[in-house]
Amino acid sequence: MSLRRSSCASFASWSRPWPLALFCCLAGCLASTSPTPSATPAAPPRPELTCLRQGAERIETANFRGGNQPDVVKVFHKNSDGSPPLYMSCKEVDLNADGRKDMLIYLDKYGRKLREEFDHDKDGVADQKSFYEAGMLVRDELDSDSDGKIDLIEHFQDGKRVRVERVASTPATPAPATPAPATPTSTSTTASSPAPLAPPPSPTSPH
Repeated sequence: MSLRRSSCASFASWSRPWPLALFCCLAGCLASTSPTPSATPAAPPRPELTCLRQGAERIETANFRGGNQPDVVKVFHKNSDGSPPLYMSCKEVDLNADGRKDMLIYLDKYGRKLREEFDHDKDGVADQKSFYEAGMLVRDELDSDSDGKIDLIEHFQDGKRVRVERVASTPATPAPATPAPATPTSTSTTASSPAPLAPPPSPTSPH
């Protein structure tokens, strides 16, 4: 048989269909060694204004726009004197239907406003706080430049603004410079050697 015929016979033997068991074995090995894609971690939720829920007796949600996210959350706490037994202490409101609460309303047991908080720049931190006394607005505190510090206070009386106070940011006072310690001057004291004593006069021999 010629070399060419033997080569063809060898190729024909390798080109035959592989047994099913061998194919399954190889497929299992390939499947076991293939890398498993790692699950992408979920992004943390963006911060939003939230009422204090600790110790709440009941929490109610409402949705007046439709959709899956509640537009209003009402938090109820127990009344200490029992009349009424429960009162709505805080309410969260989504003003612009973006799924995040950007307004808080704190109430006393009579249903009067105590404080309102607004998040205008959508960073989860209140940049306007309105304070009430007996349900009447008395003071507005605003962070106009979103640096986390109140820089404008508006005072109200009988529902009218009577005074505007601008709060200047206090620059950090630099620490007083510490004087450098004086370098001690080394004064070397050289002990002076005593002058040599004159030799005693030689005795004069008597004549």
